[in-house]
Amino acid sequence: MEWNFVASETELITAIKAVFASATSERVLIGIGDDAAVVSVPKVRGEGKAVLATDMAVEDVHFNRSWSSLFEIGAKTTAANLADIYAMGGVPEFLLVAAALPTNFSAQDATELARGIVDEAQKVGAVVVGGDISKSEKLVLTISVYGSVKDPITRSGAQVGDIVIISDFPGKSASGLALLKQGINDERCSFHKRPIVNYPAARDFALAGVSSMIDTSDGLVSELTHIANASGVGIEIRTHEDEVIDFHGGEDHVFVATISPHLPFPRQAIEIGKVVLGKGVRINAVPAVHEGYKHFS
Repeated sequence: MEWNFVASETELITAIKAVFASATSERVLIGIGDDAAVVSVPKVRGEGKAVLATDMAVEDVHFNRSWSSLFEIGAKTTAANLADIYAMGGVPEFLLVAAALPTNFSAQDATELARGIVDEAQKVGAVVVGGDISKSEKLVLTISVYGSVKDPITRSGAQVGDIVIISDFPGKSASGLALLKQGINDERCSFHKRPIVNYPAARDFALAGVSSMIDTSDGLVSELTHIANASGVGIEIRTHEDEVIDFHGGEDHVFVATISPHLPFPRQAIEIGKVVLGKGVRINAVPAVHEGYKHFS
């Protein structure tokens, strides 16, 4: 079936619904097609809590269609939302997707975007249960995620004496973006176009009892500063000559956490520093200043 034409709203919804309906869960009681979705929400050991997050991605702000496919854009936006749930110690379960689509968007375009969303969501067993579409001059994608959590992990739980750990060394996304801006689009850029998020590592961190956690949306220093400010502590990072750590590039969605030295370290944890008295972040005893990406600077 050839879909290279400007589609109507009904055709777009039909194409998207076909993709999302192919990946569902027995807990979806009423799915796409009604005024709202209805899902079964069992409690976790009688103490389950809902954890919710939403994020918006705007063309030419968060992604560039000249170097990213619609599949990659859908997957990348989904990953950013899923990572937020995992950073709270939760498990994502259901997604709502709202998209403002350019008027020349075809049903084939919509299908490719939806497939990217589903492909990333299936990595963690989450399913899309509804959403909305409208028209726009540029592509805008908003995804909301519902998940469950027993013991939420916040940014404000770091304690003096805790060890600072990360799930991986950040910087691959920023390196890829730098190449793309130079007109280079090869396999080295794939980490920017679609970050590979280590969801199992975040789960291991949570189960190990970390005291605070966050993901590197805006860069390592920026996220560590959030933890330091929210917890009322200082953070000291020590690097060695053979370590290459990108402290400022974001969108890797590496998980950063603090954990008591008296607890066993989770698997894949890389120790990079400690929580101390004071405020702010210091790298090799030098104050680090980085406020992350600003939309309205």
